[in-house]
Amino acid sequence: MTDVARIGLYHFSLWGGIILFSFILFHAVPSDPARTALGANAEEAQVEALRKSLGLDAPLGVQFVNYLAGIARLDFGSSYVDRRSVADEVGAKLRVSLRLIGMSLALTLVYVALVVGLPAFRACRLWDYLDLLWVSLPTLFSGVGIALLAAEYYPYTTFSGTFERIEDYLYLLPAAFVLALYPMAILSRIVRTEMARVEGAPYILAARASGLPEWAIVRKLMAKNLLVPFLAAFSNQIQILFMGTFVVEIFFSVPGIGSLLIRSL
Repeated sequence: MTDVARIGLYHFSLWGGIILFSFILFHAVPSDPARTALGANAEEAQVEALRKSLGLDAPLGVQFVNYLAGIARLDFGSSYVDRRSVADEVGAKLRVSLRLIGMSLALTLVYVALVVGLPAFRACRLWDYLDLLWVSLPTLFSGVGIALLAAEYYPYTTFSGTFERIEDYLYLLPAAFVLALYPMAILSRIVRTEMARVEGAPYILAARASGLPEWAIVRKLMAKNLLVPFLAAFSNQIQILFMGTFVVEIFFSVPGIGSLLIRSL
């Protein structure tokens, strides 16, 4: 078996196991989707009719085959609660989460650009202590603290979800800042370390002796040495942002994919 076939079989088995596990877990939970959708006061005949229309009265094997067929068609059905399309609802929430992650990445890049471009900013010891604080402080604590401050003093507390107003982006700003704290600290420390390492290199000293401006030295000489470690660390931070958004969305009432997951559970 070739490496490509082995990798393909591994991913097929992985996703197949995830699908099977989620199906079994859904049916293991002691709840009735039909009763949940209609409410506790619904008549049993109505519940049975809805259960039949949803296919929940069929044997588990038949339900699993229908479940796989729907996934193959990219048809994930409708919500048992509000009857909305699952794909549409997930897509709408995912767009909110992606904008939140995009804003966090933008804040991270701006912070790192300040570290690279401003020697006075880079030399200030205060930022070293702040970076250590953001790295060691869990998102749980920083999120709660900034959420309380935002609820008390931040003026942009309404969110339409359409992103047609600048207020929608300003509403996401505190959540994006909390989400960006850890990547900002990690990446800025990497940048500071790499720049300190090449600061005394002969070619940097020669460039300064020749009268080359500091911005040109940073942009043309130092940036090339920073690029490889920065990109390697930056790619790792993206997955951390995706995981962190589930926590941050709860604190700041952001209607993204994390909030949808908690509500669904």
